[in-house]
Amino acid sequence: MKTNKKFNTGEFLRNNMAWVLLVVCCIIFAFISPNFFSLINIINILNQNAYIIITALGISFIMMAGEVDISVGFAISLNGVIVALLMTKLGIPSFLGVIISIVLGIVIGLVNMLVAYKLKLQLFMATVGTTTIFQGLAFVMTQSKTISDLPVAFKAIGQGYIGPMPIPVLIAIILFIMVSFILNKTYIGRYVFAIGGNVEAARLAGINVFGMKIFIASIAGFMTGVGAIILSARLGSVTANMGTGLEFTIITAVLLGGVSVRGGEGKISGVVAGVLILAILSNGMQLARLDVYYQFVAKGIIMLAAIGFDVFQLNRKKKATIKVPVTEELTK
Repeated sequence: MKTNKKFNTGEFLRNNMAWVLLVVCCIIFAFISPNFFSLINIINILNQNAYIIITALGISFIMMAGEVDISVGFAISLNGVIVALLMTKLGIPSFLGVIISIVLGIVIGLVNMLVAYKLKLQLFMATVGTTTIFQGLAFVMTQSKTISDLPVAFKAIGQGYIGPMPIPVLIAIILFIMVSFILNKTYIGRYVFAIGGNVEAARLAGINVFGMKIFIASIAGFMTGVGAIILSARLGSVTANMGTGLEFTIITAVLLGGVSVRGGEGKISGVVAGVLILAILSNGMQLARLDVYYQFVAKGIIMLAAIGFDVFQLNRKKKATIKVPVTEELTK
């Protein structure tokens, strides 16, 4: 005899909080501005934030594995500066610039992870140092000047369209599908969650923790490289501070998406929703003609709320873990 499983509203909200918040934000700004739901505005939001979505996909792997990388902002800046200088000063072709950017992104990701491993630090602490190095190198290379005159073919990556769809959005969709497959359909995804949940248990289970973290850093670096390409190409020029503050936007989006700051859980689809929440918040406040500084306040409040919700979830799970043995003992 079949039994109908009762719909649990609380569980649904906890598992899909990012999408619920996204819908609420859309409804609010649709009332505030009649132009919010126009096709042009929606495509514009996706196009402007495609590089953030892509970079956040990579950082999600890092955070699901129980680490935090705060160097991504200036990693993008340094990446963009090096590739822009190679194309404008040495005249390397655009396709080679794309390849170098991706390789450079992977190298930067590996450097961060190796520094953390060699110094026996959490990745967060290692990237506190490396982000300053990346920042300094970017400013030294540019001498605080803007690098413009990027090749037309390169700029097309960030400014071009295939039919009605911007190229950056198409790239983001392809990478989202790829990352979702890796995380949900391969043993790599299971290993990522295992390492983030309990690194010692993962090691005892035979997982090569260091090797997996190197692989995870490579994925994050690859995504950072692609993000640097799209941002540089969309802007049409490169500056040493073009990635400033991006790390906090990405980490906020990832936390909003349901990825725990402790690691071991999260959904890639939720991360995309987290990025879109921040994007819609920024876009909606601009349409409402609110000062840009209010956006900083709103993002800060949202980040605190996301961390608070993560802590609430942790405490709830701890209570559930404590209650189970007590209940079993009483039923004996």
